[in-house]
Amino acid sequence: MVQKFQEYSGWRSGVIAALERYRARIEHAGLSDAASDQRFARVAARLVDDKLTIAFVAEFSRGKSELINAIFFADYGQRILPTSAGRTTMCPTELGYDETFPPCIRLLPIETRSEAQSTSDFKDQSNVWTVLPLDIASGDGMLEAFKQVSLTKHVSIADAKKYGLYDETDPDIDLALNEQGLVEISQWRHAIVNFPHPLLKQGLIIIDTPGLNAIGTEPELTLNLIPNANAVLFILAADTGVTKSDV
Repeated sequence: MVQKFQEYSGWRSGVIAALERYRARIEHAGLSDAASDQRFARVAARLVDDKLTIAFVAEFSRGKSELINAIFFADYGQRILPTSAGRTTMCPTELGYDETFPPCIRLLPIETRSEAQSTSDFKDQSNVWTVLPLDIASGDGMLEAFKQVSLTKHVSIADAKKYGLYDETDPDIDLALNEQGLVEISQWRHAIVNFPHPLLKQGLIIIDTPGLNAIGTEPELTLNLIPNANAVLFILAADTGVTKSDV
């Protein structure tokens, strides 16, 4: 996969260079105008902004975060994304790189689900995001920052319904309630990690999703993202293989 993506990135860079050479020849021949310049600019911008999004999907405790740690954070010598038995990825976590931002984690509050806007709609609204700087030179600093992604809160059933995270028809929904009758939900709707890994710099975006079989609200957050991914990597457990809940 890594080799294929690097080949694609090289092809894209070649197309951008060829497009610029062609634009220069047109301009040198005196054949360019404002309309053609705009068309060249649009095509070049589309190529530069082209991304490949891969969603890592599985039941919880299947090793999604472990695999991402091994691919992107192995040099730190420790697990940067939280990993343990049970639920650890509480909200979709998007790994990518945008050179216009410093290394950081941007966190979108779960309360934004009560508004009629998608996660994409909020991406240009910097005032609604909580931003945590990333010290990429410190493994311990990275670890502490990533722990914030797993934070949860307890809300009333009414609030959970308002956020679209409480389904009364789910026979297991009562298991998501605590003794006070409150629902545990993720504190965040979405997390965007801006990290300068070579693959991410080339336009790869990885999405670590909450477990599909979790009792609670996380599956709803996952299912909304899958249609927008270019590819889905579905991870199974080596000791159990395909289970009933996988299908």
